[in-house]
Amino acid sequence: MSYRISVLYKILFFSLLAILFVSCKGNDPEGSSAYISTVFEYVYAPGQNATQAKQTDTVNFIGEPKTDKGWLYLGGFGGYVIAGFDHNVLNGEGADFEVYALQGASPEPAVVYVMSDTNGDGKPNETWYELKGNQFDNSKHNYWVRYFKAVSDSANVTWKDSNGNTGELKSGFGPKYTSGWWWQPIPTDSITFVGTRLPDAFDNNSSNNSEYWVVPRDRFTWGYAENVFGTDYETTVGGNKLDISNTVDAVGNSVNLPHIRFVKVQSAVFQQTGWLNEVSSEVRGAKDLRK
Repeated sequence: MSYRISVLYKILFFSLLAILFVSCKGNDPEGSSAYISTVFEYVYAPGQNATQAKQTDTVNFIGEPKTDKGWLYLGGFGGYVIAGFDHNVLNGEGADFEVYALQGASPEPAVVYVMSDTNGDGKPNETWYELKGNQFDNSKHNYWVRYFKAVSDSANVTWKDSNGNTGELKSGFGPKYTSGWWWQPIPTDSITFVGTRLPDAFDNNSSNNSEYWVVPRDRFTWGYAENVFGTDYETTVGGNKLDISNTVDAVGNSVNLPHIRFVKVQSAVFQQTGWLNEVSSEVRGAKDLRK
């Protein structure tokens, strides 16, 4: 009897070891890719690149961001892409994954959200958590903007937000009228985006009828995609390295996620900067830094 119990304990012990091994490996199947494998959803927010943004551009967010590939336009505040890896990305020491973006002279920061695949169905249908950046406490959370389609070819896109403000997008550099900024795949006459709104990126240092807009180097220092001024920015590949340990919930409390499967990258600055127009993010994929 004692021999049978001993054997049973051994079986249970080695079964637990196997489970822990799989868990520590993050359910990483053999042959999995270090890069994004699937894009689940993509919506462009009003901006000057609306006629260039195509639904098929999601291919530019999948796989390795080689030089012969393009990028994915997200547009103004709220535009986003939801994508996933083909395995769990582990939360380890330091940076865990990297989001690639269009390399430019100034930051056009996007907030990154993460989600685990707790139910194991391979779909991003659970809870999104924000990755905290240096401007988290100075941001507006659960902020929304509703854009209204221009009423004519010579009219502007109007908007209202969760703070009761209203306004319109005005053309500067690019199309003469913002009626051309409405993304054709949007079937309705209005669209609402919800997310974290970061502080304005650019300061207006214009003078003597000469426009001069600049992003202070200490405004966005870590925690965002398309942030060329970040301490987490890798110049050679144009990516920002992000740490899953910076995950927070809707009220800013830290969340301990052992791993994540899905990412959401969303344009997070709601600002028009004169002839530069809207602050809009362009992204090129993501990579698991542990593979």
